[in-house]
Amino acid sequence: MRILHTGDWHIGINRWGIDRSEEVFRSIDFIVKTVEEEDIDVILIAGDLFDHRTPKGENLQRATRILQRLGESERKVIVVTGNHDWNDLEASLNMFSSLSNVYFLTQIGVMSFETKKGETLRLGVLPYFWERDFMFMGGETVRRENLGERLRGGLDKINRGFLPDTVNILLAHTFIEGAVLGSAMRLSFSSNFALPPSWLPDRAHYVALGHAHKPQKIQNSPVPAYYSGSIIRIDFSELDDKKSFNIIDVKPDRPAVIEQREIPCRELMELEIKLSQLESKAILVKDFDGYIKVKLVVDVTDKNPISRVKQLIPNCIEVETVYPAQSTGSVSSVDLTSEPSKLFHQYLILKDGRVDDEVIKLFEELYREVSSDENPEH
Repeated sequence: MRILHTGDWHIGINRWGIDRSEEVFRSIDFIVKTVEEEDIDVILIAGDLFDHRTPKGENLQRATRILQRLGESERKVIVVTGNHDWNDLEASLNMFSSLSNVYFLTQIGVMSFETKKGETLRLGVLPYFWERDFMFMGGETVRRENLGERLRGGLDKINRGFLPDTVNILLAHTFIEGAVLGSAMRLSFSSNFALPPSWLPDRAHYVALGHAHKPQKIQNSPVPAYYSGSIIRIDFSELDDKKSFNIIDVKPDRPAVIEQREIPCRELMELEIKLSQLESKAILVKDFDGYIKVKLVVDVTDKNPISRVKQLIPNCIEVETVYPAQSTGSVSSVDLTSEPSKLFHQYLILKDGRVDDEVIKLFEELYREVSSDENPEH
């Protein structure tokens, strides 16, 4: 059986005020092309098909066409729901009710699927669980401190449903303890209900995970377990991530063979630039096609440095300004006999840690005007 594992498509995503849908659809097109060229039997989408729980009609229609194409040639397309997916699930599913070979799974459990080659897939399903829903399963109220016990029981039941003569896969949208999200932040069960890797079913040939955006293999899992990751770089925490999906070749009596395929997608860049060098540095990135975040060291005077950056680097979407201290040491005392402009300079250092030369000039001009006024009433 040949399986493609992807997820976290986030169709309809908007970041930095930019609609990034076309980036997403380009990555999806790459996945669809691979499915058709590689004779894939089953496509697993591990949640967060959409970025919003009430997706726009246009995105629903495009997703419908994509899923229909993936389901051609008797391929099975199986989607588990994630935390970003539908607010009114039933209404959204009606959009896809006429699709052939496309399945949306919303309940924990085990299901069987027959491929066009006559092979049997036993699929364990763990949709994203909202704590409030999981605590009232089966008509029984579950105390919060027993939530972990209930989750582990559900996974054990899935494990018992796996059979020796079938291909056994767990498809889940959840956090696994120790996983890296895309920003070096790791999760624990106690903080975000991340599941310990040891709870994953040891009868599975493979565990297909969604939720973390960094593609990765889960350590300390009893079986091969992978996050496929998001299909575009969604924010700068994913700056260095290679986006990808997995192709799994597996038979009931053999271990899974896993191949990671990289998805070509738009890159992100972080730059630190001195304002005095802005023009020369901007030339170096003029052909960069991705999004740029600039840390701007304001070492010269400019009325609107951020506008200058965005004018010279049009694909810059964020600017952080830094003003270097203009004093070689900290000001520990103030000499009240100093001339007013020096006193004001020291005050700004104490207050803000920096000095704007234009402010000092304006102060000196105003002080001269006041000092030269001979009217005794002023």
